[in-house]
Amino acid sequence: MDKSEVEQVLITVKSGTEEALNIKIYKNGILARRGCGGLPGVKISGMSFTGDSVYFDKLMNSVSQQVLDQNVNHEEKIITGSLEYLVAFYGVSSNGDKGERAEWTKSSALRFFMDEGTSFRHNLLGFVDGLAIEAMKLTDSWYFDIMMAGLEKMKSKSLPEQTLATSPKTEEALQQDFQNYFEQVSKKDLAGFAEGKVYESESGVGHRLSFVGDDKSITYKFTVS
Repeated sequence: MDKSEVEQVLITVKSGTEEALNIKIYKNGILARRGCGGLPGVKISGMSFTGDSVYFDKLMNSVSQQVLDQNVNHEEKIITGSLEYLVAFYGVSSNGDKGERAEWTKSSALRFFMDEGTSFRHNLLGFVDGLAIEAMKLTDSWYFDIMMAGLEKMKSKSLPEQTLATSPKTEEALQQDFQNYFEQVSKKDLAGFAEGKVYESESGVGHRLSFVGDDKSITYKFTVS
């Protein structure tokens, strides 16, 4: 497919049946993400309608036409456990929708389904891994706000008005997500994610978020702004 036709990018990383990362970035401004790329997978997910193509454009700057011309579906025998990397590009909707309900007529994908102990190497595998990291960095600050909405019921005023955050139903599962997220995210980046933001409680009271700690351990607290 032609690069100008791409309207959605899907990136997933799986280990066995567990999903470590799922990111969808649309040209029409929809963002959706679950996970931080590590295991156990973070279950809190979010979707926002940003109304512009900023995230999409930045990510697609790293995608060449040569990449889109190469459909790859590598599969190998699984001995110890499976690891799957997928980057898929979609475009040209047949039903007029360019978001979650789109029926895409064109696509290109790079999929690597490998054994955990594989010695397989491919230049496009490095590209897929790098694009997943870039997509996470682009959406890390936004996803942090999704985590605060899911964990603490504190909604960042920086989030688009049309934002959905979905979290596990039990307190035990929420605590597990809390632990998994903060083990996988870079501690030194957290303060930057919250800098200058106001988080509103369910009663509408605005709060600032501050952090105390180092690269190994960190705590945070909300104070009324």
